[in-house]
Amino acid sequence: MKEQSKPHSRRMMFGCLGLLVGFILALWWFVGPALSVASGYIAPQTKREWQGTSMDNLKAIHTALTLYQESEGALPPADRWMDAISTRLKTADLTSEEAEKKLRSPSVARENPLAFGYAFLAELEGKYMADIKDPAKTPLVFDSRDISRNAHGDPVQLKPDPPRPEGNLAVTVDGQVVRLDSLLSK
Repeated sequence: MKEQSKPHSRRMMFGCLGLLVGFILALWWFVGPALSVASGYIAPQTKREWQGTSMDNLKAIHTALTLYQESEGALPPADRWMDAISTRLKTADLTSEEAEKKLRSPSVARENPLAFGYAFLAELEGKYMADIKDPAKTPLVFDSRDISRNAHGDPVQLKPDPPRPEGNLAVTVDGQVVRLDSLLSK
């Protein structure tokens, strides 16, 4: 006749198994984060290179201007707008130099790597976006013939002629990327 295991020995076996699982989880809980930090020193993450389009850049600039406005209470001074938002363009996977590429129009930067090609609508300096009467029809930042850093002014006067290869674009106060001509014809 086969002898049946006693309930006491089963409980002891499951108790030991539970202790082992608990020990492994506790070890993972305390040692796991340290291992992930150490692996960053052993095999650091590589930073990526920014390959954005003009549309991507304008969206990123709008986000940075929105963040600036939320922290400072108003849009930045027109003559320093790029300087004011440059730190707000950086993400964890981009170096500061790569994030700075978001301030450069790709078609302009291909011809002149030191050129920028975007301008800020000067009349919005010091204003709050929610106070703009027609945010869907008001350009915030637009393609500009002035390719200097912190370019600002009126889009009618600064509109690139001939147009950029992808067309002259603008990001409106409400964050839409549109053709600059569609805003100027209204």
